[in-house]
Amino acid sequence: MIDVTLRREIATGLEGYKLTNEPHLSISQAIDLFVDYLKDGRQPMQGQQELLRFQARIGKDKMIATLHAIEVGDYARWTTENVENPASRLDPVKKFLTFANRKGWTQISLARYATAPRRNRRRFQNSDQATGASTPTARLSEERHNELQEELRRLRAEVPQIRETIRIARSDGDVRENAPLDAAREQQQLVERRIRQLENDLARVEIVDAANADTEKVSIGSRVTLHDMDTQQQRAFTLVDVREADVSAGKISTVSPIGQALMGRSVGEELTVSTPRGAVQYRIEGIGE
Repeated sequence: MIDVTLRREIATGLEGYKLTNEPHLSISQAIDLFVDYLKDGRQPMQGQQELLRFQARIGKDKMIATLHAIEVGDYARWTTENVENPASRLDPVKKFLTFANRKGWTQISLARYATAPRRNRRRFQNSDQATGASTPTARLSEERHNELQEELRRLRAEVPQIRETIRIARSDGDVRENAPLDAAREQQQLVERRIRQLENDLARVEIVDAANADTEKVSIGSRVTLHDMDTQQQRAFTLVDVREADVSAGKISTVSPIGQALMGRSVGEELTVSTPRGAVQYRIEGIGE
């Protein structure tokens, strides 16, 4: 349970609350408080599904104080892949992150990292026009491919239920002021859009066999061990497609700053990566298991 005083403070819009007073605030708790704040202030709440998607992707039990810019950036790339209006998709998350920083829950404003990379959208659009629909849009592990197939099956099963909810909501009073109907319609749009995206991706996906990944040069699917030249510590990552990126599981997108810097490199090479904490110098210690 979240402290009543904290809820009251947010509801009244008081500033100055510091993270040290609530060190165990999770992502899910922070989102709940943000939604409560909007409701108490009678502000329109749109895009709640995107906040729930953000929570599920990042991890609902993750402490918001530990949320990293890389995680936000990777989420932005993942959720806006092949989306017609990425700015609209990310707007609820940006507002939440702005609010979280204003309340002192994060040390820096992470909202600026919730941005879709334009170059990726252009790349996929140009690729579709130049080579046709048969060109793979993603290279995924078999595990991730199976997860997406299961998600597609689940969403298809939800469609009849959502349509029935809409039918019932329509029959319940004035449709002009019908919150359940509006919520059901929004959910239907999100689900059907996601289904189209999954169908398109799965029809053009290439499965990466990690067992046969190149051990001479870093490529997608490579397990890379890095030596941090500043801290003298080692870190291990797996380079994956942006749709599969999960920093908490050690899966780094090939389009992230560190992913781009690693691609094509060999064991023993040194590289410098720009991160929110500044430039970090690494040496590649190993490629593969």
